Amino acid sequence: SKPFQDFREFAKGVSGLFPENVQEINKKIDEYARGIVSGGTLFEELGFYYVGPIDGHDLDNLVPILEKLRDSPSSKPVLLHLKTEKGKGYPPAESASDKMHGVGKFDLATGM
Repeated sequence: SKPFQDFREFAKGVSGLFPENVQEINKKIDEYARGIVSGGTLFEELGFYYVGPIDGHDLDNLVPILEKLRDSPSSKPVLLHLKTEKGKGYPPAESASDKMHGVGKFDLATGM
């Protein structure tokens, strides 16, 4: 969530003011808190930087996250967990939960 991300950024800035051994402890606390909030500890243990879950339809929130990930100096692989609803915003797909997963050509207006 945006408030959690903002708090983490603030805490990282404050943590940088402490001696290195305290920074390492703060890093462990951050990892633990992320695991509790996001459930990403499994992915973190596998070497991924886990981000999410995020509303994949909220572009005002999603685009800045993608930009931060793109501009990050980290070389770790990223697992971005987006929650979306199939077909959101396109009525033919919203009303047909069993169709339009791997589609060929179709008429955009009718969905057929």
